[in-house]
Amino acid sequence: MKPLDPRLLRYSRSSRGFLLLTILIALVTAGLTITQGFLLAHIIVAIFQKKALFAGIKGEFIALIAVFISKAILAYFTEWLGAIASARIRNELRLTLITKAISGSATDVNALGSAQLSVLATNGINNLDGYFAKFIPQLFIAALLPALVGATIALQDVQAGIIILLTIPLIPLFGIFIGRYTAAATKDRWQSLGILSGYFADLLSGLRTLKVYGRDKLQSKKLAQVGQEYSDETMRVLKISFLSSLALELVATLSVALLAVSIGLRLISGSISLSVGLFILICAPEVYWPIRQVASYFHAAADGVEAFNQIFSILDQADFCGVEKISSISAVTWSNLTVEYPDRTPIHIPAGQLEAGRFTALIGPSGSGKSTLAKILMGFLTPSSGEVIFSTDRGNFSLPEIAPTSLHRLISWLPQEPHFAVGTVRQALHASAPRASDAQLIVALKDAGLEMRDLSDGLDTHLGNLQSGVSVGQLRKIGLTRAILKKSALLILDEPSASVDDLSEEIIATVIKREAQEGRMVLMISHRPQLSVAADAVIDMAIVR
Repeated sequence: MKPLDPRLLRYSRSSRGFLLLTILIALVTAGLTITQGFLLAHIIVAIFQKKALFAGIKGEFIALIAVFISKAILAYFTEWLGAIASARIRNELRLTLITKAISGSATDVNALGSAQLSVLATNGINNLDGYFAKFIPQLFIAALLPALVGATIALQDVQAGIIILLTIPLIPLFGIFIGRYTAAATKDRWQSLGILSGYFADLLSGLRTLKVYGRDKLQSKKLAQVGQEYSDETMRVLKISFLSSLALELVATLSVALLAVSIGLRLISGSISLSVGLFILICAPEVYWPIRQVASYFHAAADGVEAFNQIFSILDQADFCGVEKISSISAVTWSNLTVEYPDRTPIHIPAGQLEAGRFTALIGPSGSGKSTLAKILMGFLTPSSGEVIFSTDRGNFSLPEIAPTSLHRLISWLPQEPHFAVGTVRQALHASAPRASDAQLIVALKDAGLEMRDLSDGLDTHLGNLQSGVSVGQLRKIGLTRAILKKSALLILDEPSASVDDLSEEIIATVIKREAQEGRMVLMISHRPQLSVAADAVIDMAIVR
């Protein structure tokens, strides 16, 4: 990634005003620095060489204090502006990334997986705080301040300007060499974090099964091993960062020292005045320090920069979303579909159709493409071949022609593992039926096989945290109730009877059949043949394997 990627302006509206203010701050900082150098040199020469009294330099002294105060206020404003702008830009990027992921048009999302996407949207974007709050403002200061101060020094003394011109490229040169090495180390560290997060997420999802079969201790050793690899990569990045800071500090110090020796010798020979020499010595560190500082901030924001690369790789993918807005669906038809995954055998899905008022069961072994078909119908996955046609109130449209937001309003989905935001059962169900009364919610839960006595606090039972005390089967019933309450045209249920008893399975089969009889299209994915008996049509995915 470039130090300042122009794509940032495209994906974050707040960044435009922030960059303009940053440029203005850099120009004002340069002007104050040059003024400070002139005033200090003038005051020192007046006191020690011309023996001037305080009354004679009172105006210059007050002006110098005003410059110091102005620089302090400007530094505070820069930090405040960076913090505010960083929060806004990160929120915009996070919203854009999540919107892109939900739309299903970013193929990199499937390759990343939910765990790495979560890390990227949370920790990855949070790591950009140092990039926006410190690196970007310092980048403009480093671009303008050395040039303006260096040019002013060269106008005062050509020889000093030549020395600055020859030594100042050493800092970015060393910074580039070390930065490339740091970028490679940071990329390895970020990959280690992705592996660790993905492994940990998979471990949590299968923790119950691991404990049942006594395999949890073995996984804890593996988790510790992956964690140690991440720690090693982190220490490697820190060592490089400390080394780069030392190298850049040494180059800047030697450059200023070379300039100071040259001025000292010329002052002895009388070829340069004291006021000019003092001005150069006062301002010379301001030429090297901003570049040295921006290199330091770049290392501090290295994690965020690596996250930036992955974020932009997702955001830059072209949207294949349609613009047709629909308000009803009467049928869904798909031809033979093929979906290709990296390092996996392509999945072939046989042709099929869903109709309003019919209950269709999708059966087949694991990995045959049942959940894949559900993702395709919801627009979260694009097949490499084949076509999906929706019959709507406005005619027939292929899936890429339909606006995702209008399509998703007409679909209810129960995933294999329902997830809920932190809140109560009542709040979770109100997301689908905002105007439903408590009595209606209780009846809906009972229809799905969940009695109020089964919940510790009834509708006030908390969800979305580890202390909820709700079993997996109960979560599935709440998720089923949430999907049914939406009253959408298409109801997609992925393993609705998993983790429930036989009696609950019969109740679930009854409620699914009832929803179809009321005019909804119902697509149920299941391994269990008991549910498919009640279906009006059965699509067996095993026939293409």
